[in-house]
Amino acid sequence: MDNSSGRFASIAKNFKLSNLPESEVELIGEVPYEEIVPYREAALAHLSEHVELPGFRPGKVPKDMVLKKVGEIAVLEEAAELFVKDFYPELVMEHKVEAVGRPDIRITKLVPENPVGFTVRATIYPTVSIDKAWKELHTTIAQETAVPATDEEVDKTLEDVRKSRATKNEDGSEVVPELTDEFAKSIGAFENAKALKTQIRKGITEEKERRTREVRRGKLIEALLTKVAVAVPRLFIESELEKIMAQMREDVSRFGMTFEQYLERVQKTEESVRNEFREQAAKRAKLQLTLNKLAEEEKVEADQALVEQEMKHALEHFPDAKPELVRIHIETVMRNEKVLKILEGDSAEEKPTA
Repeated sequence: MDNSSGRFASIAKNFKLSNLPESEVELIGEVPYEEIVPYREAALAHLSEHVELPGFRPGKVPKDMVLKKVGEIAVLEEAAELFVKDFYPELVMEHKVEAVGRPDIRITKLVPENPVGFTVRATIYPTVSIDKAWKELHTTIAQETAVPATDEEVDKTLEDVRKSRATKNEDGSEVVPELTDEFAKSIGAFENAKALKTQIRKGITEEKERRTREVRRGKLIEALLTKVAVAVPRLFIESELEKIMAQMREDVSRFGMTFEQYLERVQKTEESVRNEFREQAAKRAKLQLTLNKLAEEEKVEADQALVEQEMKHALEHFPDAKPELVRIHIETVMRNEKVLKILEGDSAEEKPTA
């Protein structure tokens, strides 16, 4: 629909802007009836695609019969909705609203020949304020020294490895192989049993070190979030909640059951499960907003060479994925990791792997 930006701007100025909780705004106003009229023909055409009358194919019902079938108010409502699609971008621009996501647009007054009332609610990207002391957090939370693998842990792991290779003899009893050099060679590139044992000890120790780093990172994140002031939008929380639910569905499917079967087994509804994870989703949304802000302040960007490398691998495994969305995900993950390294007191640049 052709329109004049000047005309729309003057209408937009008459809308009243109010700030709401959770980073939302509300715009309330009226639009002259004559601004809606030019959309009436398009509204009738759109409604005709959904009206069914005997003797006519879908979309071929004459407009006068469509009008008689649905009524003038329905046509006017459709016209108003078509108008607001053109009007909304200029409305938020006029009021300098940095809107994200889809707005909630409601027609509040609809009478032929009279101004049409609208209430528009939109989510805005929130202001994130972070105490500058966040940079000193790494000096207040030390990483605990990981205890090296003990002989007992190594022996237990070796026993589990041997049991995993157990066979059954003729009478059905289980035979666990002895820890010999030949056994070590059979499960990997190990020269002998000693080499296998050394590798297991190394693996256990490294896993303990990884867990201590994760524990410290978790404490740093918790401390960081206490220094952040932000009204997390519901839209962002719901987005994180959808990710959590999608992961849960995937995890459940690995056990060979549907999500509905899982809900029946644990005697919960999907809504109750969503409510259980809502606080976690809110925290995740707050953290991502915080990392975005810190990346902006610290001028942190993902290494494009690494991004291209990871994109290639991702698209090989998920060829149907949209490249632009894959890129955004990979860049976000890499940028987050760099910011978290700064939080940990380590700002060393990542190097592309060979």
